[in-house]
Amino acid sequence: MHNNSSLDSAIAEWKAMLGDRAVVRADEGDFGASTTGAKRAIPVVIKPDTCEQIPELLKIAAHHAVSVYTISTGHNWGYGSANPVKNDSVLLDLSKLDQIVDFDEELGVVTVEPGVTQEKLRRFLDERDAHYLVPVTGAGPHCSILGNALERGYGITPITDHFAAVTRIEAVLADGRIYRTPLSELGGPEVDGLYKWGIGPYLDGLFTQGNFGVVTRITLALAPAPETLTAFFFSTKDDKLLEKLVPTVREVLRALTGNVVAINLMNRQRMLSMMAPFPETQAVDGVLPAEVVDALAEKYSVTAWNGVGAIYASRDVAKAARRTLRRLLGPVTDRLVFVNARKVALAQNVARLVPGKLSTRIRSLADALAGALDIMNGRPNDVALALAYWRSGHKPEPGVAKDPARDGCGLIWFAPLVPIRGKDARRYVEIIERVCPEYGINPLITLTTLNDRCFDSTVPLLFDRNDPIATDRANACYRALFAACSKEGFLPYRLNVDSMDLLPDKESVFSSLTQQLKIAVDPGQILSPGRYVAVTSDRSPV
Repeated sequence: MHNNSSLDSAIAEWKAMLGDRAVVRADEGDFGASTTGAKRAIPVVIKPDTCEQIPELLKIAAHHAVSVYTISTGHNWGYGSANPVKNDSVLLDLSKLDQIVDFDEELGVVTVEPGVTQEKLRRFLDERDAHYLVPVTGAGPHCSILGNALERGYGITPITDHFAAVTRIEAVLADGRIYRTPLSELGGPEVDGLYKWGIGPYLDGLFTQGNFGVVTRITLALAPAPETLTAFFFSTKDDKLLEKLVPTVREVLRALTGNVVAINLMNRQRMLSMMAPFPETQAVDGVLPAEVVDALAEKYSVTAWNGVGAIYASRDVAKAARRTLRRLLGPVTDRLVFVNARKVALAQNVARLVPGKLSTRIRSLADALAGALDIMNGRPNDVALALAYWRSGHKPEPGVAKDPARDGCGLIWFAPLVPIRGKDARRYVEIIERVCPEYGINPLITLTTLNDRCFDSTVPLLFDRNDPIATDRANACYRALFAACSKEGFLPYRLNVDSMDLLPDKESVFSSLTQQLKIAVDPGQILSPGRYVAVTSDRSPV
């Protein structure tokens, strides 16, 4: 922890360099709000205008031994939002670094800064009539492309793993030096942006889920827009069919490699969270009783398990893919529906013609399908972000961007990895359904295929953030889920700012090696202390 005089000196130098407007108190914005309930003492926020200012900013921080925590846009919903891991870290807010530095339309690679959002990249591509998909997520249009890739986030567009699409990284080390990959340093920045692995030891991975430098630019490959996009939706009424449905999903991905790249499976409570308002008066200690869930499921025609995926293909291939899906999914589903943009437009037109409540219902369904198709087509929207508001928070007025942290939503993501095997999926689901209600949390489960071997499951722990008891219980639920799932080998791919202590202890080879590397490149441990790499007492003088 820095002392006040060193911080004051650093602030004075930053203001002299950037101006008063670029160095502000945290309480002058929404920086301290977090959907997880995390609260940190944030002394000041620095908002540079250009990447070129970063080296000098970090030199000042290192000279005065002031810790700096980097955010891209600060919209890390469910994992801490803009909050650092440790108290008294200065926030380095890179949201104003929002340049799309380079774009090769012929080869489909783009170089972006931290402040480039999903929406901005989509608008950039549309202005050039460039037929590529943005690597979207459900976090919303105003979230950082770079930030999500460095958290090793994923989506359901053709390049599912977003860090897999990153071909080149540029970062600033704690002493102000600029890290570039060897091919760039050898004079080949263009080929460096076309080939992920470069030459020599692969170091780019150190800058993901870590604290070894401040990444100022990434180059990533974009997936070309397909000739056709067809979404498919399927459902299974019988929960006992899960063990058969899961290996069938694996078989679909293997049979249609390259055309069907990801599939989501959702339990009925997860589906209800998208379709029905939360019935607060019917909840018991925050949890919906089985009979209430049954009644809602019947009212909204929601089944035990529900799936969604997309076919990216030419017309002829898409036609063959539909036949394959009918053959494989038919025996384990009760319904399989194919939807494309033409069908959605037709439904929207029908809604205008029919009267009363039927019109509202058709229009609502059509709009939801249109939102889902946009996401699959690499067009960001905030449809999925509505989930954060199911239990708490105040939805903003139409036209105002959703911001779950600002709007008072209580959300913690638990995101473990689960093998795509029927018996493993069942063991995992039983844990979630047992543990969550013990802490007043409804068990909402999504299983998303990362490949044909492994699911990532996202379980939103939704709670009333205005209630300190509910907030504490939700955070306790996260730890109880971690403990129960880890015993069965289901471990998260990502942690929130309050759970970094769950990483292997300092005696493990992993922790000792990362700490050695940290001391080598950041001897004062000023960069994002505690973020995936434990702080050690071995702080070398700067």
